[in-house]
Amino acid sequence: MSRHANTGRKLSRNSSHRKALLDNLVRAVILQESITTTTPKAKEAKRVVERVITKAKANTLAARRNVHKTVRDQAALAKLFETIGPRFKARPGGYTRLVHTSNRVGDNAPMSILELVEKSEKTEPEAKASPPKKGEEKKTEASSSDQGKGEKKPAKQKKAKPEGEKKE
Repeated sequence: MSRHANTGRKLSRNSSHRKALLDNLVRAVILQESITTTTPKAKEAKRVVERVITKAKANTLAARRNVHKTVRDQAALAKLFETIGPRFKARPGGYTRLVHTSNRVGDNAPMSILELVEKSEKTEPEAKASPPKKGEEKKTEASSSDQGKGEKKPAKQKKAKPEGEKKE
């Protein structure tokens, strides 16, 4: 028998496990826009990701329902149709790239990075300024408010309750 129209790798899994694996890889690529996995898995996931993004470019209800069969995650579905689909609207295909990296240490498996070609604006983590400690905060506020002034403002005092309202 010939092997006509039998495309794709089996990845040493049965069909339901293979489908679940690819669906999870596709969801990860959509949410994180870059994943590291073995090269055969990345090559198979790339085929599915390309199809899903092509359908997301249409942005119709029918396309959303078709993609939902694969993605099965509301956050990933929303990101796909709201940001990734419009980002690749003008591109006719080739939405992902496969970058080969070094082999895995444990079993020497070939590893690759599967990522979207056009990154979003906020892919690089911004350096967040750590909030100042309580002691430092008082010093900086006092020094900034004291510039050009000779005296400090008195701290607000709590109002004392009248003696008639005390509970005994």
